[in-house]
Amino acid sequence: MTATPVTLREFAAQVRSGRLAGDALVKHAGDQIEHRNGTLNALVCSRSTNAQQEAATSDWTDRPLAGIPFTVKDMLATADLPTTCGSRTLENWSAGVDATAVARMRAAGAVLMGKSNCPEFALGVDTNNELFGRTFNPLGEWTPGGSSGGEAAAIAAGMSLVGLGSDYGGSIRWPAQCTGLVGLRPTVGRVPRSGEQPTLPGADPLGVEAVSFQDAVQVIGPIGRSIDDMHTVLSVISGPDGIDPVAVDEPLGHYREVDPRDIEVRWGTHIGNVPVDPEVVRTVLFAVEALRSSGTRVQEGLPDAVNDGLHVYDLLRAADAMSTIAALNTARPGLIGAPVRAMLGNRTEPGRAERAALWEHRNQIVAKLRQWLTGERALILPVSVDIPRDLHGDVANFPLLAPSRAISLFGFPSLSVPVATTHSGAPISVQVVAPPFREDIALALGAALEQASEGVPTTTLKNRIPDAN
Repeated sequence: MTATPVTLREFAAQVRSGRLAGDALVKHAGDQIEHRNGTLNALVCSRSTNAQQEAATSDWTDRPLAGIPFTVKDMLATADLPTTCGSRTLENWSAGVDATAVARMRAAGAVLMGKSNCPEFALGVDTNNELFGRTFNPLGEWTPGGSSGGEAAAIAAGMSLVGLGSDYGGSIRWPAQCTGLVGLRPTVGRVPRSGEQPTLPGADPLGVEAVSFQDAVQVIGPIGRSIDDMHTVLSVISGPDGIDPVAVDEPLGHYREVDPRDIEVRWGTHIGNVPVDPEVVRTVLFAVEALRSSGTRVQEGLPDAVNDGLHVYDLLRAADAMSTIAALNTARPGLIGAPVRAMLGNRTEPGRAERAALWEHRNQIVAKLRQWLTGERALILPVSVDIPRDLHGDVANFPLLAPSRAISLFGFPSLSVPVATTHSGAPISVQVVAPPFREDIALALGAALEQASEGVPTTTLKNRIPDAN
């Protein structure tokens, strides 16, 4: 008997070699779905039976994710499962095709287990909607986060080993924190958004809209159990697909080739005047000292552009036309839930000149941050201003994610990595931000923090996965 693998690469290697049965991991995930999803409501639909048949009969030769069970947020198109975005306007709707990122995962040997719950149209910091109800955190009484909260809860509960979420203002980073997982928001353009929903009624489900602020900053990225898993999945789903005009062919460096001692870090605990919980502050300080001890050069004080970013993000989000959602509301009136109806009603209506000025302001701030955040440099700051708590299904507490929202404006890569726990046992993460297309820098610092925080429960499944024989 050999040691149980703890990363996706190791699991897949065991499957390819035959030391682990091709369907062993999928069977285990299916068991967790059967026994736990009824209570947690993490997945809104499952293909567990088909997944086991697929895993038992597949040829795993040369497939980097051989036999790995994965789940997908219900915002990404899937050929054989509905894609509803948690909205009654899309109840039972099927795209009939896989989003590019989903197709790439499957081509690499990963086996789709099901679709995970999210707030309606992914607009929320808790996971609750009128179509499927509320998702609960398998770790405790606090929120699983949003909007990829169902995805994070599914992984934390063992229903999959890794998953795909989307991030607009923290929707990967915050749920990862709430469930003690690692979440990566890639650079805008690293991963094609083809197949991200909703699309306009009657439009190509793989088409990529370019009409809103959300379209400009939202990304698809992985949530999982380790830094190494983030790199493994990112290497599979990255690169242009000929559909998304923003997706580019940028080399993906390997985090193991980056020495944390060569990185210069600026850090801070506050964004603007938003109060920050003392436990969050202590977590950032712990992370900074851990990096300092590993030889990373650290300097207190975030660039001014980061504080400016939150204000501009909020202005642009408030001015977002939400045209696709509005069109669905017109096509199927009366079906959109109260939180999203309120957002539609609270939109500002700037004129063309005012909107152009907002975008120009955004471009200036991005350029300002890029003057410092370049080369071997990074930022450390909180994911959220508060610790994970029970939000009682309230999806609209957006100020909670001020640090994540500020970073979203820039489109730079950002990693959420767990480094501590609260007095109540809830995980707290820090956010590591790197220059554009330098995910390897964020992951290298994340690996250093991962090593420094080995005693922190991160919901690894190494004691609950079948041993390799």
